[in-house]
Amino acid sequence: MTGVERTDGFTVPASPFRAPPGRPLPAQAPGGGPGSGRPGASRPRSLPGYLVMPRPKDAVKGLLMPFTFVLAVAAGADATGRTVVRALVVWGALELLVYPARYQWNDIRGFVADQRHPAERDRGRLPGPVERVRDRVTASSAVTVARLAAVAGLALALPGLRLSGMLAAVTAAVFGVAVVYEALRARGTGRTATVPPPARPAVVALWILVGAGYVVRGMTGLALAVDLGRRPALAVSAAVALWAFGIAFVTSRWVLESLAFAAVDHGGLTWTARADQAREHLLALVRWLPSRPDAAPADWTPLCRRTSWGAPWNLALLVAGTASAVTGSLLVTPASPGHALVAAALGAVTTAAVVLLPGRRLPVVAAGAVLQLLTLVLTGQPRPAAALLPWLAVMAAHLVFGSRSLHTIGAPSARLRSLAAVPFAPLARAVCGQATWDALRKEHR
Repeated sequence: MTGVERTDGFTVPASPFRAPPGRPLPAQAPGGGPGSGRPGASRPRSLPGYLVMPRPKDAVKGLLMPFTFVLAVAAGADATGRTVVRALVVWGALELLVYPARYQWNDIRGFVADQRHPAERDRGRLPGPVERVRDRVTASSAVTVARLAAVAGLALALPGLRLSGMLAAVTAAVFGVAVVYEALRARGTGRTATVPPPARPAVVALWILVGAGYVVRGMTGLALAVDLGRRPALAVSAAVALWAFGIAFVTSRWVLESLAFAAVDHGGLTWTARADQAREHLLALVRWLPSRPDAAPADWTPLCRRTSWGAPWNLALLVAGTASAVTGSLLVTPASPGHALVAAALGAVTTAAVVLLPGRRLPVVAAGAVLQLLTLVLTGQPRPAAALLPWLAVMAAHLVFGSRSLHTIGAPSARLRSLAAVPFAPLARAVCGQATWDALRKEHR
């Protein structure tokens, strides 16, 4: 097949994927299905394991609330022991009760479509098969209700912390966003097998809405440390930064998840999807992928390369970088609009540089951080390091999720795993014995 390939309405350049000289093409999954890249399949999740932790790959999102709380404290917010305990309890309720209940509801509604997903075993959703839908849905619904009841019980059990209002607001916000999300998803997906599908209004609205959950998490942490009612400018800038960051994070993750529907055929990238898989919100993003993959779909890291400015993750990152710089300035100098304007300009310029120079992201981020820090110091703003942290956190997250592939979503980088393993290597070697240790290291490589 030469020139171009056309799969379900999607024209793909035909020269995209060839093995380097002397190396075979990466092995495809059994049957050569979409998303192939490694032989074999992972073991499916058990129902009890799912009910304990519905979305383990999403656990990193749980760091957002404590991060914004600690950020506010670092910027000068007064945090007593009671404030810290209250924040810890709310964090536990949000990440162990409220959000897992929300994920379970999402998985109940998407149960049938999830069973048809080509990477069903790896995604960690409510386990099938479809023939056991009654048992699966009943068990998950019961645990969902129990989790929400536990939230109410927690508020009643700790009256001294005055948690009722906060937990009620957080739960209502999470499920309010969830109701709109599920309605948009039902309206915008399950209608076509064309790849990429048209970016219909409901699909675009989904891309925008996904940032709302990040606002809930981040603003909860901020509100537990700062009286946002007295600082509306800070509240607005923080909400914009969090919302845009959520859009950038989720759309970049979704475009990687779309690669489960891709396969290599005669040296080209082809797409195969069915309407009943209801993944238009993912597959509509593939129009912004680079046209020439250099690895099997599941191992490809397309966001390491430069992508169009029009890609949702790039537009959202630019907004998030600008608003996060403003948020940092307003945290340390609440009554200085001049400083906020300077921060906005620097945040926009440095973030644009990160988008434009993907091959040099790390030095560009470092240079941008130094430039902003020097400006903060020279303009006499207090706690310049704390003011820089919001922008730096957004960029650090971008460095991580910009280097992911379908197989490494939700997993720490190899470099981070290696650094974390260094202190434990001597102990592991002593326990396992030298021969076993050498075999383990060889298999890891």
